[in-house]
Amino acid sequence: MITKTLWKNLDALSLENDVLRVIILPALGGKLASVFHKKKNFELAAQNQEAFYHLPHVGDDFSRYDASGLDDAFPSIDPCESETLAAILPPEQVPHSAYPDHGEIWSSSMKNRTLPNRVILSFTSPLFPYFYQKTISLSGEKLLLEYEIRNTGETPFPCLWAFHGLVRYEEDMEFFYSSDVQSFENVLDSLELGPAGEHFFLGDSRYDFTRVPPKSSRTMVKYYVDQKVKNGFCGYRYPSQGLRCTFRYDPEKLPYLGLWITAGGFRGDYNCALEPANGYYDSIPKAAESGSLCFLKKEEPFHFSLELALTEE
Repeated sequence: MITKTLWKNLDALSLENDVLRVIILPALGGKLASVFHKKKNFELAAQNQEAFYHLPHVGDDFSRYDASGLDDAFPSIDPCESETLAAILPPEQVPHSAYPDHGEIWSSSMKNRTLPNRVILSFTSPLFPYFYQKTISLSGEKLLLEYEIRNTGETPFPCLWAFHGLVRYEEDMEFFYSSDVQSFENVLDSLELGPAGEHFFLGDSRYDFTRVPPKSSRTMVKYYVDQKVKNGFCGYRYPSQGLRCTFRYDPEKLPYLGLWITAGGFRGDYNCALEPANGYYDSIPKAAESGSLCFLKKEEPFHFSLELALTEE
């Protein structure tokens, strides 16, 4: 069932079946403002603590707005000026516009149309040569996000995509990974993990990569699996809620995995995000340096999907 509704101060679409209800905000890049398990009365998505949403403009500082819901970072995460790219890329591959903070999608309004069992969101960038489409559907306990990104220009377009799905923080929650995940790189100076650039094994006694920092720590961390993942499988457990959220995706399309956690360290927020991505990591220059930068070609649209299953334990 798909209905039009109002979510705080914004027009929204509600997509619902017997198990899940999802709230979609086309005005905020198709943000999933709510992913709600009906039987368990459980909200997965990190919530906007204000009574309304402030509408951003492309290029705005992401930190000035609420950090909530599940959305996408494209065509980059970190901002980057064209002059910086000119030093590392051939002239014909350097976009004329700067890459905005957390990309362009989160701050852009998307067109939407509905079919009997899905919502289709689309956006044509005024700054960069791409067309972006996201299709959202439900099947029982599963939420399916399907993507198509096409180059509308003539030359390959350097870009990064990362899932920016901010979820509920609970102090006893746990993370799980596929069996091939064995080590991580810290990418953010923090009290918990020390200076950026240090590597840790999964079972390192200095930090538990299966748990969140305590609520009282007032810290934030970000790290990446430091090798390509071989299996597109990871997720969260909420033991006190009797639920788990499992991600499944194609690791050939999204071979890198980051994890962001703020336990009060960023503006007092509490949320976290497993972030499958197609580059390593966060910025166009870093991905170019690591040899993981993707170039979207006109003749090769980027098709991929991400499935989230919210299941009882």
